[in-house]
Amino acid sequence: MSAWKRVALLFTWVMSMASLAACSESPPAAPPSTRSAVQAPVTRTESRSLATFAQVPGTVTARRQVQLSSRLSGYIRNLSARDGQAVEAGQLLFEVDPADVLGQLRQAQAGLSEAESVLTEARSNYERFGALYAQRAIPEKQWDQVKSGYATARARAAAARAAIAIARSQWRYARVTAPFSGIVTRKFMQNGDLASPGRPVLALADLSGLEVQCSVSSVLYRRLHIGQRVAVLSEGRRVSATVLDLVGAADAMTHGHLVKLDLAAGSALQAGDYVRVEIPVARRPVIVVPAAALLDRAGIPGVFVVDAQGIAHYRMVRAGQSVPGGVEILAGLGAGETVVVGNLGAVNNGDRIAPSRLAHG
Repeated sequence: MSAWKRVALLFTWVMSMASLAACSESPPAAPPSTRSAVQAPVTRTESRSLATFAQVPGTVTARRQVQLSSRLSGYIRNLSARDGQAVEAGQLLFEVDPADVLGQLRQAQAGLSEAESVLTEARSNYERFGALYAQRAIPEKQWDQVKSGYATARARAAAARAAIAIARSQWRYARVTAPFSGIVTRKFMQNGDLASPGRPVLALADLSGLEVQCSVSSVLYRRLHIGQRVAVLSEGRRVSATVLDLVGAADAMTHGHLVKLDLAAGSALQAGDYVRVEIPVARRPVIVVPAAALLDRAGIPGVFVVDAQGIAHYRMVRAGQSVPGGVEILAGLGAGETVVVGNLGAVNNGDRIAPSRLAHG
């Protein structure tokens, strides 16, 4: 084949391949301005001032709790309450064998009988010698002795009656009843144990009213006031509490101030629970977006930001903690930017956004 024929065939093959390649190419993508707009709600970010908090440990306790002991010495009997048992106000909890008090009462009664007998005789002498002294039949010195004896007899009788009253009041202390309705939280002693004044026998708590007790530094103490609302955190739960008491004197060992917080009924917390108390310490400016605006693409958190031409751009952000109204954005967004907050599944990078709602964040 001649050289010129080979050149002509090669030219024809090149032109055919070019024609096939041209036919297989897709048409160019339409510019963003020609795409159909995606309907999606948007919001405009703004800077807010949020409080920062310090967390201190605390314990949930019953507002009313008491350790019950006997005012008498004696052996315990009729102690039938169990740990965790509910009792009513006025219910008998235990008794103390009142043998000693019974002996004191009998002795006081015998003393009163003797004192009253002496008083009867002294009164008779007072009346008889009083008549004689009026007639000047006896000397004044003798009359003074009679008066003194009568006064002494009256004093002894009064003392004997007081001893009986004391013994009877002690007798009443032999029976110990519940001062309020509550739960027996602990038994320190059993039937047959020897009770003595000041030695606890039972611990009782009223679980209908709970409070949180915590210790705070002087800096945090100065940021609290009676009636202030603070948050109590426990196992993922957030409960509101009110500052009930503030102890101005710091503990000599820990240098902390005791703070008591009132828990509202229905808090779901129980006495003995460990909690953490949030105390506001300062305020700082932050950017907050609704939680619905956040996406996670390939493990990268971000939001769709809408520019001035209405085009959506996916932007990586660094999200912080949840705050009222949304999520704190630590980096990646500024105030006044427009972000998509809904219909995110239909939005792609470069889409034109037709806002269905525009609100301030």
